[in-house]
Amino acid sequence: MAASNRWPMFALLLWRSLTVRAGRVGVALAALAVGAAVVSALLCLYLDIKVKMAEELRAYGANFVVGAPVGGSERGVDQSALQRAIAAVPGARLVGASPVLYGVARLDQGNAVIAGVDFPGLRRVSPFWQVSGGWIGVSFDERNAMIGRKLAETMEIRLGDTLNVLGEATGERARLTVKGIVDTGDAEDEQMFVALPLAQRLLGLPGRADFALLSVSVEGAEADQLAASIETAAPGIDARPIRKISESDGVILDKIDGLMAVVAAFILVMTTLCVNATLTAMVAERAPEIGLEKALGAGHRAIVAQFVGETVAIGIAGTLIGLCLGYGLAQILGQAVFGGWVGFRAAVIPVTLAASLVTALAAAVVPVRRAVRIAPARVLRGE
Repeated sequence: MAASNRWPMFALLLWRSLTVRAGRVGVALAALAVGAAVVSALLCLYLDIKVKMAEELRAYGANFVVGAPVGGSERGVDQSALQRAIAAVPGARLVGASPVLYGVARLDQGNAVIAGVDFPGLRRVSPFWQVSGGWIGVSFDERNAMIGRKLAETMEIRLGDTLNVLGEATGERARLTVKGIVDTGDAEDEQMFVALPLAQRLLGLPGRADFALLSVSVEGAEADQLAASIETAAPGIDARPIRKISESDGVILDKIDGLMAVVAAFILVMTTLCVNATLTAMVAERAPEIGLEKALGAGHRAIVAQFVGETVAIGIAGTLIGLCLGYGLAQILGQAVFGGWVGFRAAVIPVTLAASLVTALAAAVVPVRRAVRIAPARVLRGE
């Protein structure tokens, strides 16, 4: 047959084989669509929610400390150097940051540990803190303070109370209103938090801070790379990941990746088995048709091409349906688990299509081999 007539005949046979047995083709199409939906949904979650998950993990506190190298002769570090170090963190990675300066000041009720902080930055670093009253909203508020729960109980301090604070080393005085009582379950419950400029004046350390707490979205080995880049951008600064937290983040995200891979692999295996069973039944039904084709001169290559063409057509159609279903499924999972919408990534399309076609072709191997082995004479005799 001439090449110009071969392709129209091939297309006609392909169309007839798909439409005549619409029931079985529908089963294979549905199986591939489900597989593609799960794969595309997991890919969307992997590419988009992984970032959101890293941000969610940052709700459990700082994972970086930036300060002076160990063994320095002078207390703390210049605040401007800390700001350069913080600025060296890519904006998309930085969740929050706050310089911190510790010292002891005298209240009317006795001595207390005070911590000078950047309140907006500290709130982003430690969103898990339970605060009665409210957070101080700006970094330059020198009229209000926040106080730890245990310290408040010990000194019988309540919300709205006015405190007289004295820096004994400097004689600096301040009159502060308690705006919030902090409950963290840690050492912060025994401290008083004031604006960093005020703490610097009370303690006689203008422009200084002990260190800065950073909450940065990084995984595993990325923490060491980021620390090195910070130290390069801000000479004289020592950037240290808090290992227990940063490594835990990486372990959790790795487990999520592994779980997604296992679920996707399981679904693809089940899809392969389902499509294989459907195609095998189709070959059994079409044995007389295949025998007749062979008797009329069709070779093994033509039979293989016909079944592969059918399988690819079903795979592409199933993938297109699955991509639509998968994007919807990703939105449902994103809202249910993370309370956020999942963005669509173009990389999902080729990866899902490749996975679906490999699954479909793998499922077609055994049925195609059975079709090739059909003996025309035996089939036409009704054996």
